[in-house]
Amino acid sequence: MDCKSSLKKLSYYKTGGPYEQLYAPSDIHELKQALEAITAAKTPFFLLGAGTNSLVMDTPYEGAVISFHKMTQITMLDHGIRCRAGVSNTLIAETAHQHSLAGAAWMNYLPGQIGATVRMNARCYGGEISHIVTGIKSFTPRGQLKEYRIKTHDRSVFRAYKDTIFMNNNEVIAEVELSLQRGNADDIRSKMDFCRSDRESKSQFTFPSCGCVFKNDYSPEVSISSGMLLEHAGAKGLIRDHCRVSADHANFIFNTNDASSREILELSMDMRDLVWDEFGVWLEYEMELLGTVPPDLKSRLEEKRVAKYKTSRLDELRAIFKGKQGSK
Repeated sequence: MDCKSSLKKLSYYKTGGPYEQLYAPSDIHELKQALEAITAAKTPFFLLGAGTNSLVMDTPYEGAVISFHKMTQITMLDHGIRCRAGVSNTLIAETAHQHSLAGAAWMNYLPGQIGATVRMNARCYGGEISHIVTGIKSFTPRGQLKEYRIKTHDRSVFRAYKDTIFMNNNEVIAEVELSLQRGNADDIRSKMDFCRSDRESKSQFTFPSCGCVFKNDYSPEVSISSGMLLEHAGAKGLIRDHCRVSADHANFIFNTNDASSREILELSMDMRDLVWDEFGVWLEYEMELLGTVPPDLKSRLEEKRVAKYKTSRLDELRAIFKGKQGSK
C-alpha cells in the first residue's frame, strides 16, 4: 500500500492528484484483503484499471484507490483463456493468436484491461466482449467472492452494449474466462493488423486520451454517432489551454501538453454545448470521472436537458452518413 503520491503515472490520460491510500494487488487473495481493509475502515475508494475510459481528477482524493496494474496473470484453457482483471486487451489478442484461437482479434490495440472491458461490455470492429465471456469472478465491497457462468444470449449479466450488472452492483471484477475457437493464424493476424492500423490512422495514440468522451445515442430521433454530431457542430480542433479535440475524431480530447483534469472536463462541456446548440441533442458521457470533482464543475457536469431535436438538421446529417456508408 502506497500513500500521498500522484496518480498521473497510473492514469492513461496523465492526470490525477494525490490520494490517501493506493492498493495494487497482484492476485485475487490480495484484492480480497484490500477490499476487506477498505470496508472495515469505511474508506471511500475507486477502481483504476488502465484508465483508458476515465478522467482522474487532480483534486486531492481523501480515500483509497485500487489499481489492477499488477494483476496480469494469464492462463491457457482447452479452448480459451483465463485472465486476471489487469491483463491488457492487446495481450489477450496476442496470446489468442499465438495459439491460433479466433474470437479476440478485435481486441488488438483496444486500450484498457479486461476487467474494465467486461464491466462496460466493450464493442468494436465487429466484436463484443459479451460474445466470448463464459465465466467471471468478482468480489463484493466486503470481499465476498461471487462467480458467474455466462451462457450464450444470457442477458442476466450483459444487458446491452455498454450496460452490465457490474456498472451498478458495486462488485469488483477479479478474473475472466474467455471461450474462443480454433482459427487460421494468418486470418487472425490480418484482423489484428487492421484494428491496429485503423486506430493509428486516426491518430488515436498521438497524445493521451480516454477514447470517446460521449456515448452514441441510438434512439430513433438521433441514431448518429456522437463523433459525427460533434464534427458537424464544429468541435474538431477545438482548443482549451493544454488540451484539444482531435482533428481526426471529434469525440476524442487529447492531452497535448500536461493539461489539467479541469481543462479537459471544461473542454468536454464546451463540446456538449455545441451539439446542443446545433442539433438539440444533449450528449451523455462515456468518459468516467474518478476522484473528487470540484463543486462548480460538478453542477454543470450533472446538468440534464430535455431533448429539443432539430429534426431537419438531424435528417441532413443522417443523409450524409448513409451516403458515406453507400460509397464504401
